[in-house]
Amino acid sequence: MYRFRDRNDTVLYVGKARDLRARLRSYFSGSRQRPAVEAALGALERIEWEQFGSELEAALEELRLIGELRPPANARGGRPERYAYLRQRGDRWIVGSEPGPYGPIRSRNRARLVARALDGFEGDDPADAVPVLHAKLQRLARELRFEDAARVRDRLAALEEAVGRFAELERLRGTSVCILAPAREPRLKRAFFVAGGRLAAVRTLPVGGAGRIEVEAGIAEAALAGPSFAPEDADVLMLVAGFIRRPGPELRIVSLDRAEILAA
Repeated sequence: MYRFRDRNDTVLYVGKARDLRARLRSYFSGSRQRPAVEAALGALERIEWEQFGSELEAALEELRLIGELRPPANARGGRPERYAYLRQRGDRWIVGSEPGPYGPIRSRNRARLVARALDGFEGDDPADAVPVLHAKLQRLARELRFEDAARVRDRLAALEEAVGRFAELERLRGTSVCILAPAREPRLKRAFFVAGGRLAAVRTLPVGGAGRIEVEAGIAEAALAGPSFAPEDADVLMLVAGFIRRPGPELRIVSLDRAEILAA
């Protein structure tokens, strides 16, 4: 993982790369960068880097630093305090910041579009409104009401995107696993305990079946992790999910079982 700093030691950009030399060369090869990155390169005073044992740990640290430092050249990385959630109030769906199962949605404007899509919907699950809106869209098209159809189409697209995210987050919040990865130090590995919709614990274990105390502590922390709908936990969960779906060769994913973790 690397950081660009200016003459005042302000972090301008945070990134990660498997091949750091090639990545850094790409910034100075003359190829065009995003305007924010171009500005960071113009103000660049020094580059610092840190090596991790796995891409997973580097990605988690990158996410943490982007959230903490808010580097001006980083386009990726939302602002969890601005995320929105949907909830039902009587017969209306409203947008708010209180965490719940229907969120987070990273854009408040997008969340308002989803809420408008649910206008008049009396059910409890936004997913059930999708076929209703599809039918409405087809009816408006048959009636040649194209402007109305375009509005419904945009709201339907926002709703389908949100419903897909809600479903994925619900599934991930029910996931309980331990991800084992190499540590940067020799003969050690890192154990990432995922439970309750969050990264519940991170522990360092000796290679070769030792580390029972650390494993038991990680499992205990995971068992205490109550369900989380917090926006910052959702960001970490979505990042970790990518590594669960497509684990690199250095990763091992096992259940939260002491013997299985120690044997991995």
